Amino acid sequence: MSRLTRLSLIGVALISAIALALLSVYIERAGPELAEYGNLCGPSAADPCYKPVLKGGFPLAYLFDAPGVSVERQLAFGEDRLFVAALILDIAIYFAIAWFTILVVLYRRSARMQTTSRART
Repeated sequence: MSRLTRLSLIGVALISAIALALLSVYIERAGPELAEYGNLCGPSAADPCYKPVLKGGFPLAYLFDAPGVSVERQLAFGEDRLFVAALILDIAIYFAIAWFTILVVLYRRSARMQTTSRART
């Protein structure tokens, strides 16, 4: 495999990994982290109210809802807390999966081509 082909395949894997990691923000779940969502709880209605935090990203959550700053129970990149290290780890995980998939496809294609060329001789 030429150097240019390898670089272009790495680029395809990287772009795919970034896209998958960013799209994984739509995989939302709540908790176990708690955040303060107001102060009308408790017997005197003056205690803080704690609820599980909405978070997005898979396999690692990297975007967390910031109550009081953003629309409650809705994730947005400009308003909520972004954990860059978790996002980078998600991209790395998706890159490893994409690169492994590309290598398996290339290996199978080359094995099939070798089998075909041996059958002709």
